[in-house]
Amino acid sequence: MVVLAVDDSKFNLAVAEKHLKEIYGISRIILSSNPADTKTLIDENNVDILILDLVMPKITGFDILSMLRNDNRYDDMPIIVFTSLDDSDSFKKCFEMGASDYINKPINDIEFKARITAAIRLKSNSNKLKKLLEIAKKQNEELKEINIKLTDTKLQLIQSENMAAIGVLAAGIAHEINNPMGFINSNFEILEKYLKRIFQYFTFVQENVLNLEEFSPQSIEIKAELEQIAKKLKINSVFTEMEDIISESKDGIRRVTEIVQSLLAFARSIKEDEKDLYNLNELISQVCIMAENEVKNIADVEILVPKDIFIYCNRGQIGQVIINMLLNSVQAIKLQDREEKGKIKILAEKAGGFSVIKISDDGPGIAKENLSKVFEPFFTTKDVGQGKGLGLSFAYDIVVNKHKGKIEVQSEEGKGAIFIISIPDK
Repeated sequence: MVVLAVDDSKFNLAVAEKHLKEIYGISRIILSSNPADTKTLIDENNVDILILDLVMPKITGFDILSMLRNDNRYDDMPIIVFTSLDDSDSFKKCFEMGASDYINKPINDIEFKARITAAIRLKSNSNKLKKLLEIAKKQNEELKEINIKLTDTKLQLIQSENMAAIGVLAAGIAHEINNPMGFINSNFEILEKYLKRIFQYFTFVQENVLNLEEFSPQSIEIKAELEQIAKKLKINSVFTEMEDIISESKDGIRRVTEIVQSLLAFARSIKEDEKDLYNLNELISQVCIMAENEVKNIADVEILVPKDIFIYCNRGQIGQVIINMLLNSVQAIKLQDREEKGKIKILAEKAGGFSVIKISDDGPGIAKENLSKVFEPFFTTKDVGQGKGLGLSFAYDIVVNKHKGKIEVQSEEGKGAIFIISIPDK
């Protein structure tokens, strides 16, 4: 700790220096008899603790105290007033202006060391908390950047119509995200452990020191100062905010991990002719995670798919079909300009040697004259420039031509639509 003592009396400075040299934890002592240099000395020497005389010519300790406390850069720096004043009004004024503690003149060795040691402990804990908050803030910023990149990536995946390209892109993205997620997760675990230690320390101080029933007169003063400092620094609020940061960071890490796993799952199905048995509930759940950014503000998705249904397919291709169906429903619901969110249901069952997937919505439906055209390439009901009309045609090609299945639509204008996808068993 770097300690600066400011007093117009060189004798007082010499006495203070003598006692400061005997206190553990002080790495450097700076003495100044010119109060005008105080702020410059603090800035140039990264001063941690200031001992400040109140009664000085030209510039008083009150002036310096006011100047420093009006600058938030020095909010967490303990300022201990050094004074021979003994009237209550002066003490009240000091603490109202932001003084952390006081030391009486002439110096009492025990009192001096006790108050300086308490200030060192306070500053040390403040530095640790600040560092932990900076780490948490940095990790949150990193998570935000990853989520932004991930949002852009999902949009590319949704718009992409080349399944091989989607597989390569997904694998590359998952690999790139896995690297920063590794050290973020590791740092977060260390941060969480450190925070638990700090909570244990402060809980111990609160329960075993501040709540003692018997105190010496000197300890009573220190206890009161500690309570006042804790209140001034809003320690309880800091703990609460740190808990929120931890909770939000955990959610962010979990969310990114889920998306990466979804990307990796689709990346495994790069080859067009690669098929295998996949759990349909897991496949649809992963697809919904990838499309969530486009869906969440428009509609609620309900998945009613038994967990024991397995589908023989190319995972990436069927995933793209379901994404196209979801986005088609979302876009239809969005066109209604409704106040309440829409509803999309995904159901599945085994029937007649097929895995049957039904995706329904409560959107505007499809006009009767358009029902026979929805799977035709370049057919769209959107305005010019808003859609290529290829999403449903690609879905038809994947289901019918590449999986030898069936796809159909049922709809009545004004009453939503149901898309039925049937994929044959192996």
